[in-house]
Amino acid sequence: MAVISPYNQYEVTKVLTSSPLEQVILLYKKSINLLEGALENLDEDELLFSENIGKACRIIEYLLSVLNLEGGGVIAENLAKLYQYSILTLTTSNINRDRDGIEEVKGILTGLLEGWEGIRK
Repeated sequence: MAVISPYNQYEVTKVLTSSPLEQVILLYKKSINLLEGALENLDEDELLFSENIGKACRIIEYLLSVLNLEGGGVIAENLAKLYQYSILTLTTSNINRDRDGIEEVKGILTGLLEGWEGIRK
C-alpha cells in the first residue's frame, strides 16, 4: 500500500472538489510549474528534467482528450491544435534538451491560463 503525503492528499482533494473550470486552471498551473522545473534541471539533472517534461505532456494529453470537439466549435479545434503542437514540441525538446521549445510551450500555456482565469472572473 502506497503512502500518500499530506501535501499530495491536499492536492488531490483540491482537484476533486474544484469546479471543471478550476480543474482546468489547476492543470495549466501544474504543467507550467513542471516546465519551470524542467528548465531549472536542464543542465543539472537529466532524469528530473525528463520526468517533468513527461508529466507536463501527460497533463496536456489529458486536456486534449477532454476537449469537446463537436460542441466546442472553432475554439476547441484551435485548442486541440495548440495542445498537439505543444506535445510535439515538448517531446522534441526533451530529446534535444532544447530550452527554446520548452520556453515556447510555457508561453503558450501561460497565455491560455490567462484566458481561463479571465473567464473565471
